[in-house]
Amino acid sequence: MGHRFAERTRAKHATIHALLAAGHSKRSVARQLGMSQNAVLRFSRADRPEDLFDGQWQNRTSVLDEYKTYLDDRWTEGCTNAWKRWEEIVPLGYKSSYQRVRAPTCTRSAPRRTR
Repeated sequence: MGHRFAERTRAKHATIHALLAAGHSKRSVARQLGMSQNAVLRFSRADRPEDLFDGQWQNRTSVLDEYKTYLDDRWTEGCTNAWKRWEEIVPLGYKSSYQRVRAPTCTRSAPRRTR
């Protein structure tokens, strides 16, 4: 599963390169996509979308890192209730807010239950 930022960056990169290959100018691409000319220039210079992945999103630690495996396992088991999972990790030593546990839940769809 990719991060939303990465997915958007890959999609923009592909779109910009496709429009440029079709003969559109960088100015035209910027207008069509509602982007600045500098942003289009940066995307056009990157051979791969991964070349654009830098900055604040890289290698950041989270207070949830220690509990990520447990939370992912619970999600896979079908526990999609963030409040319940938060209640389960508090006794394990988690000291941060419910919102931090809830936020990753909002970005993924519920697992399919098997009978």
